[in-house]
Amino acid sequence: WLINQAKGVFDLATLDAARLVQKREAGSGYRDEFVGRVMFPIRNERGQPVSFSGRVLPDAKYPNPKYFNGHESLVFKKSRILFGLDQARAAIGQRDETLVVEGYTDCMALHQAGFTNVIGTMGTAMTEQQVSLLRRFAPRVVLVYDGDAAGLSAAERAIERLLPQEIDLRIVTLPDGLDPADAVAQRGA
Repeated sequence: WLINQAKGVFDLATLDAARLVQKREAGSGYRDEFVGRVMFPIRNERGQPVSFSGRVLPDAKYPNPKYFNGHESLVFKKSRILFGLDQARAAIGQRDETLVVEGYTDCMALHQAGFTNVIGTMGTAMTEQQVSLLRRFAPRVVLVYDGDAAGLSAAERAIERLLPQEIDLRIVTLPDGLDPADAVAQRGA
């Protein structure tokens, strides 16, 4: 589908370089990397698209992980990007505070609920590069990770990276194992 939509606009080499398609392992031709997913762009802090992510659709016919990120490239290093920072920069500056969530959909859901100073770590452990990026934008960081065991564990790992820095660190513990998107959907902003 993606290859057909790109005809006359982008050639296969460009789609391959952008990691949107991949050569088939068996046979000839290319396959769509994000088949059966809703896709959204990943942008750097300046708003430039550097990759894509996709969440599997409920009726997808392929056994895929829930989220699939574009492959790392010259312009996309997952450890150096904070999802949504380009959209949250102004609000972060106004509030001197960044809310940090784990995932893409949590970040988008909180923005839609009016929390416009939210960024996401894209489902991975917070890195030193991400901490450095956070420090450039706000003196206070509030971790709003999932309320389940995995989220609490991820928060503990993030705390280890953030505590040695000159950051005012806060932690929100969500009840009943909720993730931020479910929390605002069920309980409101």
